[in-house]
Amino acid sequence: MNIEICANSFASAKAAQDAGAHRIELCTELSVGGLTPSHGLIEKVIDDLDIPVHVLIRPRSGNFTYSEEEIDVMLKDLAF
Repeated sequence: MNIEICANSFASAKAAQDAGAHRIELCTELSVGGLTPSHGLIEKVIDDLDIPVHVLIRPRSGNFTYSEEEIDVMLKDLAF
C-alpha cells in the first residue's frame, strides 16, 4: 500500500518522508481545503526530498467552478 501525505510546509513534507510516506501532496491553507503552494516551497521540497511530490493546483478556496481568468492562472502555475 502506498501512503500519500498532504503537507503544507517543508517541515511537514520532510516529517512525512522521514516517517515513511511514499508520496507528498503539497499545498498550503489546509483549513480551506488546500491552495497552490508558492514556487519557493515547491522548489525546496522537490530539491530536498527523495519521494515524489504532487502539487495541488487550486487558486482560491470555495467551490470548484473557475472563471476563465482563474483557469489562466492555474495554467500558468502548471507551466512553472
